[in-house]
Amino acid sequence: MKKTLTLMAMAILGSAFAQTNVTFQVDMNNYTGSFTTPEVNGTFNNWCGNCAAMTDADGDNVWEVTIALTAGDTVEYKFSHDAWTGQEMNDPTAPCTNGNATYTNRVLVVPAAATTLPAVCWASCDPCSSAPATANITFQVDMQLYTGSFTTPEVNGTFNGWCGNCAAMSDANGDNVWDVTITLNVGDTVEYKYSHDNWTGQEMNDPTAPCTNGNATYTNRVLVVSQSDTLDVVCWASCNACSGIGMEENAVLMTLTPNPANSVLSIDFVGAHGAYQIMNLNGQTVAAGSLVRGENQVITASLPNGMYMVRVAGEQGETIQKLAIRH
Repeated sequence: MKKTLTLMAMAILGSAFAQTNVTFQVDMNNYTGSFTTPEVNGTFNNWCGNCAAMTDADGDNVWEVTIALTAGDTVEYKFSHDAWTGQEMNDPTAPCTNGNATYTNRVLVVPAAATTLPAVCWASCDPCSSAPATANITFQVDMQLYTGSFTTPEVNGTFNGWCGNCAAMSDANGDNVWDVTITLNVGDTVEYKYSHDNWTGQEMNDPTAPCTNGNATYTNRVLVVSQSDTLDVVCWASCNACSGIGMEENAVLMTLTPNPANSVLSIDFVGAHGAYQIMNLNGQTVAAGSLVRGENQVITASLPNGMYMVRVAGEQGETIQKLAIRH
């Protein structure tokens, strides 16, 4: 009888500490950082780093590792890579996590039978979406109203570290509309601006314009990346196409000097009397007044650097000319 009880106790003890093979899987297809080897770290291996390195035998970027765990245990774990060089930042409100906002880990009650857990997306309880993780964005800028000298426009932004001429643009058909296609991450909100010749010149955008970030000091264009797209052609330093600004070549009613102007612009008007408007490239009037025959001086010291249009109207008609402000 004593021997039978001992055997029963050993059987119960053995079942209580039975080991179960659990296969963990993480899908890295939507991960935008760089990595070499994902790993699983948890309470079962003392968060040891790369001691539970994962493998991807079929090259589909879904990585896995099988670990023997004690059936019935509740364990916490998370995916990381390259000995904690990077780790997922999980949502404490997600159903697969522990709810701890500071140390947010995944939770698993170890099953009695060998189990392969479903493949989940890095930092998610769910599989990766089938939607593409990246998008090809074609940027286009029209340089026809730019009065300075340049060789090659470029796009600089948060996506390339404002690197200078690493995203140089091209004009294959010679129409002075320049373009470049850049691969960006879907879901990212990026800031950017057009410049030329490795920051030799850059556009001065209007912080109140709808395509910009509203920052009066660092005024950049803003784009939310949702899918591959060819952006509308815009005029340098404008949210609009150059054709939307308008260029009229009627009677020559005026001469602008100097151009570029600094603090004072001289409008040499040929009519008896007339009026002028100075507009930015978003069509907003930034200065206006009347004109008499001959030289009329307009104070431009308060106008930001950039491109403007000067419209003059008189008894002979009206005309528009480009004006650059350079302080």
